[in-house]
Amino acid sequence: MRLILGAVTFAFLIAGTLSGAIPGVATVGAAPFYKGKTIKVIIRSRPGGGYDFYGRLIVRHLPRHIPGNPVAIAVNMPGAGGIVAGNYLMNRAKRDGTEIAILTRELALAQRTGAIGVKYDVRTLISLGSAASSTFLVVLDKNHPVKTIAQLRNFKKIVLLAATGPGSGSYQWSSLLKFDGFPVKVISGYSGGQERFLAIERGDVQGTANSYESTRIAIQEQGLVPIFYAGAKHPALKGVPNVADALSKEGKQLAALMGAPLAAGRPFFTAPGVPAERVAILRAAFKAALSDPKLRKEAGRAKRSVNWIDPIVMDTINRRILQASDEVVALFKEGSKKPKKKLVRHQGQVSKIKRGGRRVWIIHEGKEVGAKISGSRTKITVAGNKAKRKAIKVGMNCRFTYPKPGAEATRVDCK
Repeated sequence: MRLILGAVTFAFLIAGTLSGAIPGVATVGAAPFYKGKTIKVIIRSRPGGGYDFYGRLIVRHLPRHIPGNPVAIAVNMPGAGGIVAGNYLMNRAKRDGTEIAILTRELALAQRTGAIGVKYDVRTLISLGSAASSTFLVVLDKNHPVKTIAQLRNFKKIVLLAATGPGSGSYQWSSLLKFDGFPVKVISGYSGGQERFLAIERGDVQGTANSYESTRIAIQEQGLVPIFYAGAKHPALKGVPNVADALSKEGKQLAALMGAPLAAGRPFFTAPGVPAERVAILRAAFKAALSDPKLRKEAGRAKRSVNWIDPIVMDTINRRILQASDEVVALFKEGSKKPKKKLVRHQGQVSKIKRGGRRVWIIHEGKEVGAKISGSRTKITVAGNKAKRKAIKVGMNCRFTYPKPGAEATRVDCK
């Protein structure tokens, strides 16, 4: 069965469940368990950004709604776009209700599409609820000539978009554009939104994909230009089109699949195997905390929305994502592939060396060509033996293997 998930479906689903009660209530006999305990809240990203904000918001306000008034602490656990934190909660976290986590909204999508490193099963993790729904967007540098998604479609040069790991929305939404024929290249490996915004400011990349609330300040301070949004339409994005309006038929299918997690955009879970009575306590406390005037006042000062999403809704969204057809998943994987670098080989006598071997030039076919030499990524041999870049000397005959002159070499073989 072909799966096409739309925002309308999940808006209806949420509307039907927000007014319902969470199954189970805290029992009196279970209350003493949390007295004197410490609850660890795992945050899937580095400090700063949306996940960190909501994680620490829960740390500050959840304990007083739990019988026994435990202490709560925040533990940041970034890596692979949230996959590292998901793996930890699944396989290493305590199963007694003292560890919870705010995980990536793309948790189920990464699992269904077989993202590298996934060692969790979202069906086994226990959902507690989501603190908000999300709006996702792509923004470009204010000085970039592209100001709309229509202009991006017809742009003649490659636009570099910064992303974290393959489990993240920044990677997946950027990859969607690439798949659908937009002239973009995904530059992954950034640890969080703040690092990506800094990369735009430095000119290393031209844009990124991110949640609106985590990008709002950068839009104001750096003048970043939103070119499309996905998920819930935010009032501040008047005139910005929905991404589906600019996509092909196949692109729309992928956007529907990827947009589904935005309905529960700040999801909290606890580990598998936590006793049912403690799950009930945590779920009830989570819902109560999000209704707490003190929490809402703090979120309001930070201009962050708070919207409790029932764990039943979260489980339904994740289950439907995991039921996505092989056809749509194949499209997603094709769009997420990293292009293979075409390498060339140039050989000649070393003419000069700079910065301790970080830059090396050879004379190839009568022309001087250079290469960047990494101390960790470039494989170097001298006379067939593994060597460090400082072993390269003027006068040696060396062969560069690299994408093009001036680029970083993958290999340097000298004799």
